[in-house]
Amino acid sequence: MRSFERKVYLVGAGPGDPDLLTVKAVKVLRKAQVVLYDDLVSAKVLRLCRKSAELIYVGKRIGQHSCAQQEINEKIAEAASQYDIVVRLKGGDPAIFARVGEEFAYLLSLGIDCEIVAGVTTASGAAASLGIPLTHRDYAREIVFLSGHKKDGKNSEGFRDLVCAGKTLIVYMGLNSLETITKELLNSQNPEDTPIAIIENATLESERILTGNLGNILELASKNEVRSPALLVIGGIVRFYIEMEALRKEARQQAFSI
Repeated sequence: MRSFERKVYLVGAGPGDPDLLTVKAVKVLRKAQVVLYDDLVSAKVLRLCRKSAELIYVGKRIGQHSCAQQEINEKIAEAASQYDIVVRLKGGDPAIFARVGEEFAYLLSLGIDCEIVAGVTTASGAAASLGIPLTHRDYAREIVFLSGHKKDGKNSEGFRDLVCAGKTLIVYMGLNSLETITKELLNSQNPEDTPIAIIENATLESERILTGNLGNILELASKNEVRSPALLVIGGIVRFYIEMEALRKEARQQAFSI
C-alpha cells in the first residue's frame, strides 16, 4: 500500500456568502498553500485564503467548460506533488452535484490523501436567505434533489413521471434545461399552476427571485432575463413563500404607518 505523504482538502465554499462557510473550511483555507477554485466560488470567499496562497482557476459551466474534469483531476494531483496542503474549492457542498467522487477516487488511486469538507449547499443557503423552508407539514413532506443536466446532456428522464404534489423539487443547473423540465413535469400530469421559483445568485447581494408556475415560467424567465447561476425550486413550498412575502409586506406597511 502506498503511503500518504500529502493532503488535499475537497472543500465546500457554500452558496456564496462567506458568512455561510463552515469553521473548518475557513481553517483549511487559511493554511492552504494552493487553492484550485470553481467558477461559482465568490470573490469574498477567496479573500479568506492566506495571502501567500497560489490561486488557480479551474471553472466549469454548462457549455463553457474552461477545464475538462480529467484536466482538473490532473491539476489537483500536480499541485499535491508540489505542496503539502492543497484545497480544491467547490461552490455549495462538494458532495452534491459537484463531482467530488471522481476527484476523490482519482487522488486516492495515486496515493494522495484527501478529505471532504462539507459545505452549506445552495438549496439550504437560498432557502434560509429568502425564508423558504424546504419542508413544511402543510406544503411539502419530501425533498427531491435533481440536476438539470447529466454527463451526456439534459436530464429529461429525471423529471419523467415525477409528481410534484407534497414534494419540494430542488433543481441544480436547471436554467438551461427549463423548457425540458417544465415539459416533462406537465406531461407527468402536474397542473400548470404548480408553483416554481428561480433563485438567481443565491445568498449574494445580487440575489433575485422570480416566481411563477409551470405554465408561465418560461415566458417570465425570458422577459426578466434570468441568468445563471440559478436554482429552481418547484412545489407548494413556493406558494408558502409567496404568502409569507405578502404578510411581510403588510407588516412593513403597518410599521411605517405607526
